[in-house]
Amino acid sequence: MKNSEILKKLEKEAKQNKKSASYLFYGDKRVDLFFYALEFSKMVMTSRIDENFEEYESIIKKIESLQHPDIEIINRENQNIKIDEIREIIYSAIESSYNSPKKIFILSGIEGLRKESSNALLKILEEPPKDVYFILLSRSLNIIPTIKSRTIKFHIEAENNKELDVSREIYYFFDGNENNIKKWKEKGISIEKYNKYVSSLTDAVSYIIQMKKYLNGEIENIETDELDLIIKYNKSTEYIGKKVKFSDIREVYTAVNEIETEFKQEREKLSDLLGKIIINTKNSANGDKLKKLISLKNSVRNNVNIRSILFNFFDLLQEE
Repeated sequence: MKNSEILKKLEKEAKQNKKSASYLFYGDKRVDLFFYALEFSKMVMTSRIDENFEEYESIIKKIESLQHPDIEIINRENQNIKIDEIREIIYSAIESSYNSPKKIFILSGIEGLRKESSNALLKILEEPPKDVYFILLSRSLNIIPTIKSRTIKFHIEAENNKELDVSREIYYFFDGNENNIKKWKEKGISIEKYNKYVSSLTDAVSYIIQMKKYLNGEIENIETDELDLIIKYNKSTEYIGKKVKFSDIREVYTAVNEIETEFKQEREKLSDLLGKIIINTKNSANGDKLKKLISLKNSVRNNVNIRSILFNFFDLLQEE
């Protein structure tokens, strides 16, 4: 399995006990990069401790609960990393660790770094302080070349449905996201039971907007857990892709207005939403219709009228 292979490579790297190092873990959105960053951190922090010792278990628990004093996690939500945050990292990196062999900084969303922040980060990557490790997480290699050249790169590939031991239907329902699939398997949740929550276009739009607000940090506490919301969101895009053609035209107009209001300033998120809806139309739409839907979805990133795109998109979905 791919994950066991990469973990072996990371373990081999951790055993080298380098004085200081900078790493780049990259892979698409199906991969839980943060999981691998934490696993590597465990290997580094326990490299010289016997697994049977009480200290070993204590370190592992602190890392898993994100409470280890010598591991700093920056930008886990993949927002833009500000220049002030980079400066704080530099100051913190100079300080000695509390009681660990290394001090580790995990930075997510490196692909979104702006030029000023990239240049500031580059300075400390070029000459990292002794016993400091940087683990940079990125969804692509589309980052400045100088950062790439200063890091040890690990490409982490997504596992397929057989490797994750799930059906193709479940794999594509969760977009191949291994973290969500593993959580689903652990909880043993029935996907079909969620049909009762998404039985209308109004329900679907409601959960889509809730997910968008949750990802933006606009709602910190939801009534149910994150996996529950993810399933409802996925069911909602499935409903729109397969059943919107049975919806009343007034309900469709209301849905378009609500989606436009919520997403008109976030075109990237809207493009992702329309893309997920298109995936759910593949079995029922002909090639010409799919091409038109994809063209509309791609045009979202341009300076075009969002309302017009959404009306055309939903008109196509309602066509027989």
